[in-house]
Amino acid sequence: MKKFLVVDYEFTTYERPVGRPRGFFSEIIEIGAVKLEGEPLAESGRIQDFVKPKFFPKQAKDSMNFCMITPKDMEKAIEFPTMVEELAKLYEAGETYFVAWGTEDYRVLQAGCEHHKLANPIQQEDYLDLALAYRLWKGDDYTTGLKRATEEQEVDTAGLWHTAFDDANNTGKLLIDMLAKGWKLEDFFAAREVYEAERAARKAEREKHRSGYRRW
Repeated sequence: MKKFLVVDYEFTTYERPVGRPRGFFSEIIEIGAVKLEGEPLAESGRIQDFVKPKFFPKQAKDSMNFCMITPKDMEKAIEFPTMVEELAKLYEAGETYFVAWGTEDYRVLQAGCEHHKLANPIQQEDYLDLALAYRLWKGDDYTTGLKRATEEQEVDTAGLWHTAFDDANNTGKLLIDMLAKGWKLEDFFAAREVYEAERAARKAEREKHRSGYRRW
C-alpha cells in the first residue's frame, strides 16, 4: 500500500483593490503535514512550522491575522528552503502520494521553489487532490469545503480550522474515513480521467464558439 503525505499550507494573498506590489505571488507562511502509512494507516511523521515570507513580508499581515499567526510565532519561523528540506524527508517519489484539499497547495509550493531557485522535491504526478476525489466519489457537480466534507462524513475532527497542521490532520482523518467506506484510488484515477476529458471537451467547445463569434 502506498504512503500518503497529507499537507496543508497557509499562505499570503492580496485582495485589496489597490496597492498590489509588482510581481506579487503567494508565499507559504505555515505548513502542516502528516505522513500516513501501514495497514491500517497510521501517522509515521509530521511537520508543524511557521515559514518566513521572504519576498513580500509587508503584505503577509492580513493573511497572518486571518490564520491567527502572531509576530511572536514568526520569531520561531523557519526559512522556505528549510521547509522544503523537511518536506523532502517525508516524501519518496513514486511511493508517496502528496495529498491536499484542492489544487492551491501544490501551486504555491511550486511558485515558492521557482522564486527561491530550488527544485521542487514533490513530483506533480504524485499529487492527489482529495477535494476532487471527494467530489467524484459523491458524484457532485460542485466542490465541497473541507469542513463541510468532514461534517457530512461525521469525521471526528480536532483543533482549529485555517491552521495548517489541524487542517492537514483533519484531511488525513477524512482520507482514512473514505478508504474505510470503500473509496479506492484506482476508481478515483479512472473517474478523474473521464472528468478531465469531459472538461477538456467543454473547453474546446467554448473556444470553438468564441472563434465563430470573432469571425462575424
